[in-house]
Amino acid sequence: MLKKISLLVGMAISANVMAKGGVSPYLPLNQVPELEHQVQRLLAVSKNTHIMSKPYKAHDIYRVLQTVRHTYPELYQTLSYQLSPYIQSDAGAFAKLTIAAGTKNKTLPNQRGQTTKTNLIVEGGAYANFGRHFGVNVAGIANEDEILPTQSFVYLGYKYAQLDIGYREHWYSPFEDSAMLLSTQAKTTPSITISNVEPITSFNIRYDMFISQMTEQSGIRKGNYDPINGNDFSPGKPYLFGLHTSFAATENLTIGLSRLMQFGGGPRSVTLKDFAEGFFKPGSKDNLTTSEAEEFDTDYELGDQLGSITFEYNSSLYSLPFELYGEVALEDTLGGGSRNNAYSFGLYLPFIANDHSLRFEHSNLQQSWYANSIYKDGNRNSGNVIGHWAGDEHNYTDYTPSKTMSLNWHWQLSSIETLNTTIRTLKNKRDGYKTSYELQTAYTRKLSKPIMGAQSWGAELYQGKDVYGESFSRLAVFAKF
Repeated sequence: MLKKISLLVGMAISANVMAKGGVSPYLPLNQVPELEHQVQRLLAVSKNTHIMSKPYKAHDIYRVLQTVRHTYPELYQTLSYQLSPYIQSDAGAFAKLTIAAGTKNKTLPNQRGQTTKTNLIVEGGAYANFGRHFGVNVAGIANEDEILPTQSFVYLGYKYAQLDIGYREHWYSPFEDSAMLLSTQAKTTPSITISNVEPITSFNIRYDMFISQMTEQSGIRKGNYDPINGNDFSPGKPYLFGLHTSFAATENLTIGLSRLMQFGGGPRSVTLKDFAEGFFKPGSKDNLTTSEAEEFDTDYELGDQLGSITFEYNSSLYSLPFELYGEVALEDTLGGGSRNNAYSFGLYLPFIANDHSLRFEHSNLQQSWYANSIYKDGNRNSGNVIGHWAGDEHNYTDYTPSKTMSLNWHWQLSSIETLNTTIRTLKNKRDGYKTSYELQTAYTRKLSKPIMGAQSWGAELYQGKDVYGESFSRLAVFAKF
């Protein structure tokens, strides 16, 4: 007990020193489920603190944690201990080893393009702050095929403008099992990002803006669309610009706005003027008709744009806290060229008693979501869509309309055991597909004494039938250090 009290006191002093006007390291994203689950609970019950862009900054989450110190003391103590490695001046934040065996070759949801055939995974992360205004973060995944940098970058600045340069992930959505615009479904790209550590004004304004270069596309269209004479395509690496902002409309309601612009690459040149016109006038800069294309120069169309409007509302009903959230995602403009938009809503019950949490999410992707006439691979990076995992569950060039549902149940079996289960279904609306379903469940147990440095171990089962009616399964065992 004395050791824990000393740790918490030291953590508080360290956080106070490092957070005052300074930069912050990030929490892991889809790599440490136990920590991320408690953070989700925290954000669902705290007031005026919804955060719709991830990864979360450690000092931002620690600041929010202080608001529930007396209302949720058990959550405060648990999360304080879990956050301790991330708010010191430097630390090895996490390490995990996974050994798995699987059938088929199905993409794992939100795991940077890894599949059921990925057998050996080593994950880890560490960071170091050099004063209040500069730091280095190193995190990644190594498997038998490649090394995937997830959060490896340098960061500098101050509380209202932190600059990250390197491999920094981006997730633009209040949803947890998927993100319509930008998620961890595809590999991380190198980027330059600027965002704020502390929210601005009493409206809790947060922003995140980045520019990155994607991997090579198999074909990028040269010139404007020409259905009569045909089009020439050349390989190239397009750029991706992202902008997210959110603000607290009321104590319980937060509104978020996000934009993605995929442009340039290969035969397409883009000037600063083109970019500005595409940003402020997306409807007139994209989706040209045949007659319009004849009036403008061959590179008039900027590229492809996605945007979203999101909300997150929390309250309680008969002492049961809940969080309700939704998203309307748009391609170019509302309605686009062929009504290729997407809609989602979700409900989260963070405390069904102290031991259970339940989350339900539903998404509706309209025809041609993630498709584009300029880029043959659409909104993909290294062959995987950059957003919702459902975008990888159809023929490569089909882009069928689809509907998804996911149900997550987190059960704290005991003080040292957890069971985390997710059930997903997907229905593609065109002929030739079957309704897919899958079960993903993970059991984790803390060790009373470390074994070869391992603090906990567990096992995960992932199985089901895909959209072609074929069965798949994967069994994994893991140890966390």
